[in-house]
Amino acid sequence: MTDGRFYQEVAAILRATRPAATIIPDSNPQQIRVDQFTFFLGNLYTRVEGLDPTARRKTIESYLARALVDPQGEPDRGSPGFADAKPRLRIQLAPKPAVAHAGTLAQRPFSDLLAVTYVLDEAERYQYVTLAMLDSWKTDAASIERQAIANLEAASKETAISLVVADGTPVLAMVMTGDGYDAARLLLPGFLAEIRHALKAEALTVAAPTRDLLMAWPPDSRARVTLAADVRKQMKQGPYSRSDELFHVDQAGLRPLTIRERADHDR
Repeated sequence: MTDGRFYQEVAAILRATRPAATIIPDSNPQQIRVDQFTFFLGNLYTRVEGLDPTARRKTIESYLARALVDPQGEPDRGSPGFADAKPRLRIQLAPKPAVAHAGTLAQRPFSDLLAVTYVLDEAERYQYVTLAMLDSWKTDAASIERQAIANLEAASKETAISLVVADGTPVLAMVMTGDGYDAARLLLPGFLAEIRHALKAEALTVAAPTRDLLMAWPPDSRARVTLAADVRKQMKQGPYSRSDELFHVDQAGLRPLTIRERADHDR
């Protein structure tokens, strides 16, 4: 799973059964990108682990048949109408190298290492929003972003915030839901305000080292150098690495740390 062999197995079956599908290169062996869709392979791996080769292949083929659009069967779901798409829109953060080649995606720069993208959420996958979709919906990326943020804010109302407490005082907050949007919650003003309230701090240093981990702590924390180093460690370990960048958030909004603030975190 982690060394890429399962990815290659799934890709080979996909090429044999759906030669028209485009497999987009991805640095993470635990996911596969097909056309506009991104699939996490962990659930599929669990299903086929231990099966004999014949049953294993049939299970993978069945999964792909359900997960991918069938051009001979149901209508093309690659370009849903806006009424269908609107409630499924979510904001997403992606490493710039991962989307640099995909000029058809609706995206904008966020930081030195990350780009903002937009996806349509589904049970076992998400689909990137493309420029062609925006044209068909007769809307622009700014409007889509507002809706995607609002949807993820609404979906995050019950999201758990894990706190590390020292001497009765919360010193670190972590968000690790595993829903694929923890890093993207860096873009949610309302959710970040909840974290500030949980840490009893007017301002925070925040980071999204992986897709499934958001970290936050008070800027003057005595552990800030250690925490900043852990951000870098988490990003390097992955999976779904995002960025080791540090950001400041307060009532005025979110911004990168200044040179002086970075130095204060030994960066």
